[in-house]
Amino acid sequence: MRVTLSRLASFSAKLKEVRIILDPNDKASKGARKYVERFYPNLKKSNPNLPILVRECAGVKPKLWARYENGQEVSIPLSNQPAPDIQKQLEAVGK
Repeated sequence: MRVTLSRLASFSAKLKEVRIILDPNDKASKGARKYVERFYPNLKKSNPNLPILVRECAGVKPKLWARYENGQEVSIPLSNQPAPDIQKQLEAVGK
């Protein structure tokens, strides 16, 4: 899947924070690590005012968290997902 900057920059104004939690060594976090390595710099560059946090912690299952303006939070498990699928998840929470 090819991801363009315009697709990365299309977040709703209601989205206030994105967090990606992953284990730096666990096999289940491999796709999340690849996603961060490949897409985080451009994602952050395209969204300078949106906090996009990456947290590494041993023993955790990878998850994507999205926080919205009303305080609602959504958590999506990312275990064993490849980077393109993680991009789709991020696009879904950013709408």
